[in-house]
Amino acid sequence: MKPFRTTILAALLLAAALPLAAAAQDVPPPNPPEGAAAAEPAPQKQTLWGIIKTGGWAMWPLGACSVGLITMIIVNIRMVSRRNLLPPTVVAPIRAAAQNRDVGQMHQLATSSPCLFTNGLVPGLRKINPDDVAASKQDMENAIAEAVGREEAQVGFWINFLSLITGVSPMIGLLGTVSGMIGAFQKIGMGGMGKPELLASNIGEALITTATGLCIAIPAMFAYFIFRNNLSRIVREAEGEYSAILDALTGAGDYFAQAQSGEPPQE
Repeated sequence: MKPFRTTILAALLLAAALPLAAAAQDVPPPNPPEGAAAAEPAPQKQTLWGIIKTGGWAMWPLGACSVGLITMIIVNIRMVSRRNLLPPTVVAPIRAAAQNRDVGQMHQLATSSPCLFTNGLVPGLRKINPDDVAASKQDMENAIAEAVGREEAQVGFWINFLSLITGVSPMIGLLGTVSGMIGAFQKIGMGGMGKPELLASNIGEALITTATGLCIAIPAMFAYFIFRNNLSRIVREAEGEYSAILDALTGAGDYFAQAQSGEPPQE
């Protein structure tokens, strides 16, 4: 009886140990079904062209606005500068000729170097009355002011394109946003509410076009005010030069200098 009990106990212990040994072994992974990928593909890095394609049709007019922005900045950098509109190499000889009251020399220098300053000065020189130069000062100032206003408007014509880009770019971006949202709602209406992957392209279009429009409009706004302020500053400097030249040409500066020194004005 005793060996029989020992045999039964050993059998029970072996039966209990078999499931534990099976559980301790590494279970091989199940074979993937046919046609299924062995591993998930790595996420692809977003490229600039991919962002443009996600933005949809609105990215093309926004691209044209960005090219226009760069072009207008380059054009205005070349045009709206003191060296181009109020060159010292032209102003100094004209001022010296005005000190000598040589109107012919002033006219020659002004016509040989066209710029905003000389284009405004030439109409004023044409208003000089040879018999009474001092009496013609008011007519000269009016002619110069009118000519400078035209020159300023001509230069400002190119600056205003920056203002146009500032206003148009966000509107195109907003239109692209509306277009993307319309596409998203259409897919929701066709049963895509529980499938966000179907809405990703339309939502991406809505967000990318808005961001692109703002990225174009913000630097365009800064560039507009910078060039507009530079032009206003140059025009103010030109007006100061006109005043000094006219005072020297008409003799008003001599009277002022004599009044400051306390000497009686010369007849």
